[in-house]
Amino acid sequence: MDDWAKLLTAVAAVLSAVAWPLALFLTAFLFRDVLRSAINRIPSILDRVKAASIAGVRVELERVADAEKEDEAGKVTPNQKEVAARIAVEKSDLGSQPLLKELDRLCLEFDALRRNLPSGDIRTRAMTRVMVQMRLLSPSLIEFLDAYKGSGSAGSRLAAIAMMQMVPASADAGWLEGRFKSDPPFIFYHAALALQNALDSPDTSERKLQEIREAARRALERVKSFNGTPDHSTVEVLKAVIAGTR
Repeated sequence: MDDWAKLLTAVAAVLSAVAWPLALFLTAFLFRDVLRSAINRIPSILDRVKAASIAGVRVELERVADAEKEDEAGKVTPNQKEVAARIAVEKSDLGSQPLLKELDRLCLEFDALRRNLPSGDIRTRAMTRVMVQMRLLSPSLIEFLDAYKGSGSAGSRLAAIAMMQMVPASADAGWLEGRFKSDPPFIFYHAALALQNALDSPDTSERKLQEIREAARRALERVKSFNGTPDHSTVEVLKAVIAGTR
């Protein structure tokens, strides 16, 4: 009797071992079309998740640009740094390409504003909003700095300046000085701020500090040589850089 019990137990164990794989196989076979459709939909689901994330990033860019006080919007603020750090963390999930597309959209928007709006406070405020948003993306895309520095678009060069403002170690004093020779006045001010941020950074070497001061001195001479009244804010920032000590 014990032998029969052992035999039945062994048979039951074998059937149990075979039953689950067989059941899974039959399920997969019977519902193969449904499973295939579900697998094929995974990339589109991931794309929608990414699209939703990028939409969230864009909303955040707009929110920060709207929240900045008008008298502080031209400068890098703690809030801008905090949001930029959060976006840098999200980059690990989003990847660089969606953020690059967003930055390129802002470059085009800046160029369109310069082209289509008359010079004045309204245009300056609109361009400043774009600059604030560029800053929020800049730390995440700092590896693309050289591409934006070499662009023929003023908007792309402004994006490069935004990167240098947010990551002072990346500031190129000679290149920033060159902005005062070939770029529009709005960019003068932000190039001056990039020089100031690099001067204030504790990681800037003494040699680079001297290069920054010399670049600011030559930039100030050029700004003062133009016809008309130079922008007061740009002149004040450049003077502060020339006289500044860390």
